[in-house]
Amino acid sequence: MSRPFKLYRLQQIDTQLDWIHNRLIEIDTALQDDDTLKEVSEAALKKEQDLEAARKALHRIEAEVGQQRLKIEQNESSLYGGKIRNPKELKDLENEVTSLKRYLSTLEDRQLDAMLLEEDMAASRKTASGELEKTHLDFEMRCSELNREKEKILKDQQRLESERRAAIGSILPEDMVQYVQLRKTRRGVAVAMVVDRACSACGSTLNAALLNAVHSPNQITLCDSCGRVLYKG
Repeated sequence: MSRPFKLYRLQQIDTQLDWIHNRLIEIDTALQDDDTLKEVSEAALKKEQDLEAARKALHRIEAEVGQQRLKIEQNESSLYGGKIRNPKELKDLENEVTSLKRYLSTLEDRQLDAMLLEEDMAASRKTASGELEKTHLDFEMRCSELNREKEKILKDQQRLESERRAAIGSILPEDMVQYVQLRKTRRGVAVAMVVDRACSACGSTLNAALLNAVHSPNQITLCDSCGRVLYKG
């Protein structure tokens, strides 16, 4: 194998390892990204609290209506029981019953409003609970898919690292030093193929001397524009 090919093969391996490294970061970030689930959970909790508040309000107004009806029943019993004979007392009691019934009507209107609100809150809570269940299921499925992908990628990474060690073992030390330096200064791409008489990395057209030098298996030729190692392919 030629010196440029050995570096090119190492470049292919490192490019794949770079992608794996970045993808693993993306996967780990996605696995920890439960913001949507948190938002939906908080919304569902708020609906639960709203429903509980509506039920308490309904129970209070139901108790008030019950107490008001009891007052009316007691006053009507006194009014029509025959024990009170004084006309003024009877008139006052009759007026009080009328007032109690009038307020009862107001309370019953409030009770109806509270019942309707409780029904609305129950429906909203049901919708929010369904949305939470769906979001939680989607999150679990997404995590499962990501974990499967991560498992596969880690196996690929292990294989590639083994291939990388083998590839490095056949590369001259001085070539390896140059390769590492170029990787640092050329955004991870140290080796470029020659395609249509041009450097595939920067696009510069190569002169005849470079094109001729690239064909030498025992020589490292650099692009005179970007400085990368050229491989004829």
